[in-house]
Amino acid sequence: MTEQKLLDEEIVSRFLLGAEKLRTLVENLPTADLDLRGEADGWSIRQIVHHVADDGDVWSMCIKKALATPSALVRFEGFPGNEAWADALDFNRREVGPALDLISAHRRYLAQLLEHFSDAWDRSVRLANAEGEVVREMSVREMVRMLTDHMLEHIDQIEGCDSPPQSC
Repeated sequence: MTEQKLLDEEIVSRFLLGAEKLRTLVENLPTADLDLRGEADGWSIRQIVHHVADDGDVWSMCIKKALATPSALVRFEGFPGNEAWADALDFNRREVGPALDLISAHRRYLAQLLEHFSDAWDRSVRLANAEGEVVREMSVREMVRMLTDHMLEHIDQIEGCDSPPQSC
């Protein structure tokens, strides 16, 4: 087995474990604890879960597009920013169960796709801004690593909570 294949298998393992770890951390928290924040102006645990779910939603489509139509253009437009998006989708009031389910489903689905296509990791998309200008090409490997690291950063934030939590 090649060194790159081993590295890719480790990425998939971390990718899947992140979803499991997040679920373990938050699924049995009392409702009030989901609203704890690490900083006064930071996001609550509840908002973080919805943010990570939406992030996975967006990037899973980019990954599937890279697999189905390599080098396709992905144009990001109409995104008002994280705060406005979270407010518009009411991240601070919604239950987290469906978001946790979405995260797990996306990650299992994408892992299966990565296993299915022998050259999946090296396929890519071209990312464009709202004006259609290509700002970067991004491989599936880079997207999966980014999603993995992003999830782990937010897990670290959540793990910073005390029990019983005063703040997180």
